[in-house]
Amino acid sequence: MVVPSSSHSSDQSTSPEGPNGSSHFDHAYLHDSLSPSPSTPSHPRKKYIIGVCAMDDKARSKPMRNILDRLLNNGPFEAIIFGDKCILDEDVRNWPACDFLISFFSKGFPLHKAIDYVKLRTPFCVNEVDLQTLLWDRRLVLEILDQIGVPTPKRLTMDRDGGPSIDERVRQKLKLRGVNLVERRPTPEFKIIDQDTIQIGNETIVKPFVEKPVSGEDHNIHIYYHSSAGGGARRLFRKVANKSSEYDPDLNTPRTGGSYLYEEFMDVDNAEDVKVYTIGEHFVHAETRKSPVVDGLVRRNTDGKEIRYVTQLTPEERKMAASICKAFGQRVCGFDLLRVNGKSYVIDVNGWSFVKGNNYYYNNCAAILQETFLRNAHQRKLSEIVFPKELSAESSWRLKAFVSVFRHADRTPKQKMKFSFSSAPFRELLNGGGEEVIIRQARDLKLVSAAAEQAMQEGLEDTNKLMLLKNILDKKSNLPGTKVQVKPTITKDDDGNSKSVKLKIIVKWGGEFTHAAKYQSRDLGHNLRKDLMILNKHALDDVKIFTSSERRVRATAELFTQRFLDLREVPKDMLLIRKEMLDDSNAAKEKTDAVKKELQNLLQPEHAKDIEMYWPKDHEDPGKLVEDVIESMRTLRQIMRKNYENLDVSALQKTWCCLESPALFFERWEKIFGEFADGDRSDFDPSKVSELYDSLKYDALHNRPFLENIFVDKDSDRGLGPIKELYTKAKILFDFISPLEYGISEADRLEIGLLTSFPLLKQIVEDLEAAKRSASPCTRLYFTKESHVHTLLNIVYLSGIPTRLNKSEIPELDYLTQITFELYERSGPGTPINSPITSLQSPQSPEYSLRIGFSPGAGNPNILDLQMDSKHCLSVMPRRNLTDHLPLEAALKYYKTQVGNPKYRSVNRLIRESRMLGHKLVVANEGEEDALIHDEAPLMMVGSPIVPSGVETHLANGHSHSNSPTK
Repeated sequence: MVVPSSSHSSDQSTSPEGPNGSSHFDHAYLHDSLSPSPSTPSHPRKKYIIGVCAMDDKARSKPMRNILDRLLNNGPFEAIIFGDKCILDEDVRNWPACDFLISFFSKGFPLHKAIDYVKLRTPFCVNEVDLQTLLWDRRLVLEILDQIGVPTPKRLTMDRDGGPSIDERVRQKLKLRGVNLVERRPTPEFKIIDQDTIQIGNETIVKPFVEKPVSGEDHNIHIYYHSSAGGGARRLFRKVANKSSEYDPDLNTPRTGGSYLYEEFMDVDNAEDVKVYTIGEHFVHAETRKSPVVDGLVRRNTDGKEIRYVTQLTPEERKMAASICKAFGQRVCGFDLLRVNGKSYVIDVNGWSFVKGNNYYYNNCAAILQETFLRNAHQRKLSEIVFPKELSAESSWRLKAFVSVFRHADRTPKQKMKFSFSSAPFRELLNGGGEEVIIRQARDLKLVSAAAEQAMQEGLEDTNKLMLLKNILDKKSNLPGTKVQVKPTITKDDDGNSKSVKLKIIVKWGGEFTHAAKYQSRDLGHNLRKDLMILNKHALDDVKIFTSSERRVRATAELFTQRFLDLREVPKDMLLIRKEMLDDSNAAKEKTDAVKKELQNLLQPEHAKDIEMYWPKDHEDPGKLVEDVIESMRTLRQIMRKNYENLDVSALQKTWCCLESPALFFERWEKIFGEFADGDRSDFDPSKVSELYDSLKYDALHNRPFLENIFVDKDSDRGLGPIKELYTKAKILFDFISPLEYGISEADRLEIGLLTSFPLLKQIVEDLEAAKRSASPCTRLYFTKESHVHTLLNIVYLSGIPTRLNKSEIPELDYLTQITFELYERSGPGTPINSPITSLQSPQSPEYSLRIGFSPGAGNPNILDLQMDSKHCLSVMPRRNLTDHLPLEAALKYYKTQVGNPKYRSVNRLIRESRMLGHKLVVANEGEEDALIHDEAPLMMVGSPIVPSGVETHLANGHSHSNSPTK
């Protein structure tokens, strides 16, 4: 429970030097004798500077953005994100000045530099930076907890490193808080008395006990169980996907290398841990979660966050929280608490920790920090201090251009069904001609449905096939992606006269924008707006957004733009369609077809050795995996058919989103099963894996209740085991096959990449070079489809540019995958690390740095384990850095070296020959659109669970129409 207090914003410091947490705060900048003294302005300063000195993945995280957004909107503040480039590469003397500092350690963060910066500039620190070194050693954390009266589990300590070390400044701070720590200590004798007992020095501890490395950054913790309970141990580790621990029956002996804590194992109440979060000494929030020792499985929601529940703290627990916050000097702090038989114990202190996805917490955190900052600003008379220009944000590294490529948002599976008819009602669809007819418009598709109805009434064709065709068209005719191809085959007699006409009816539908896509697109636009507002709000003054001509891509771009630019309606001339850059062309078709054929051969039994160089080493043999998938499909088909016969399938799921039904579900899966289960290993077609995987993910999101019933054998105790096993194996195959469809060899990947994405790549480079020349920052966004994202990423990797992630580490590129190019500029003088400052340097030419990043989009590798909500929507995963910061010209050299290769000089010619160039505006419902855009109907989203005929239509002018309620 969150417990605010009327006095929650008190900023009485835990630091001995004063309320600022440092000394001489009115003359902070005099500590650097070469920096100019602060001056008194003629008018009081209106804005105070909040500096965020943390690694970008933390400083630009969603919780941080939410808190900073509230601070900037509700108070007289500006924010400076120091950024990885500044933090890692610059001397602290070049770090920007700030009034208030948010700084905390995470992996890769140089805490020693932050400590030096605080000594040099003495800003007000939300969390005392030097005291964060205590959190690196669990021994120190627990000893401090003991001395401030916070209960901890009984423990023994095995020091093999001579004990912890403490900085003298930190030691003195702790002494003033009544904490005296022992540093160096002798190494005690360690004995294993029997299989369940160890002795350290003169003390013993009996299993079950918990073995923890003394390093707070080492999360490889073991819980050893007593032999009477079966022995073995559970290995705990940082969460990986949906696992946080695993049981090892053969692990019985404690580790003998390194220093460890041995804690009494505590059987917690309700099998739950408690995570506690403070904001100062008078505000605390607590949540329970399933203990990782239960089964090691992490329950997550659609945001990918662990499922937790708010809990009320007892008065004693709130007192413990205040004591921890004060003793460790961490206003924003998290710690772990166990409740055992009505008593509470703290087992770890984590330092800076956010509550995720909780607006009440964000509101209170921003309000408390704002009041704390303003009180401190008044005490220090900050409005009278002006920072030297050399230490301003404008003179530090700052975002100059943000360029990003996006894949479209969630869609329904693409589907196709074939029928053969010859009766008169269907022949009439040819209108007396003998050529193929393509029917797209809803009114015309109803004629096909009417033909099926007539044929049923007259008994002219197979009734089951006619009912299926009619069911598809009745459900899908109003969707703009639905079309029917009528292909006649005319048999003639010896005189050349028509003897008979057979018709092949091909119905295609799917690929439509879902209701989940609506939420994803808007949420991503909103979050990116917050990100850029903090990094450099002027990047939003010059925005250009480009999209391909496909409906789902345009719909993604439109809904994203509404939130990104805070618009009620998107102007007609804002989204620019660039077919020649963002649509698929046939330029790479011949090459990709050859690659797919090669891939199919590679997965045949006779090529088992050839595939070894590409197959992930930690997975079972590919041949065995394919055979397992085929067998799983046969088993699940039998289960599905039996359940359709024996169950009332209409009652398994109350509502169906995306205009689905039990009958359409059955036909979709029958088709997929047939493509796998009706053949053997030699018939396996890798191109069908994406269809299987796509349907599994789609139904796990949008048809979960039905999926969890129709694929469960009621006569077996395996439950969801078979469908989960199929999902796991299908994902392994998909993750292997999908990237290779764009090239198996490096030469093929580069050629296909350039043939597909060369115009887009050229435009990105032009954007970056134009931004360098421009006086103002800008944003350029490109919305496209999966093929362009895959091929662009391949070009990045094959350019030779140094990357932080191996290509094999790149996960599935899901909906709303992003590839970002961030250009940073520094206009002021810079001082390399270890270079002395001899004088205030004169202005020099701006410097430019480029960093490439990506997000794998809205996905989750354990989708069947997620707890779904009514939105059926996965959140977009945070961006990761593909590269470190590189000088712009050096980064572009990699690109220019590849595209300048004489081998690829014909790329432009091939692209020009294979597509019609276009550069048009998105204009919905205008007469010329048929010639302008393929799939020309208005932008449409399939609604969330609704009545069968309902559909929500979103037009490019921002208006929407719905002929039925949506949930």
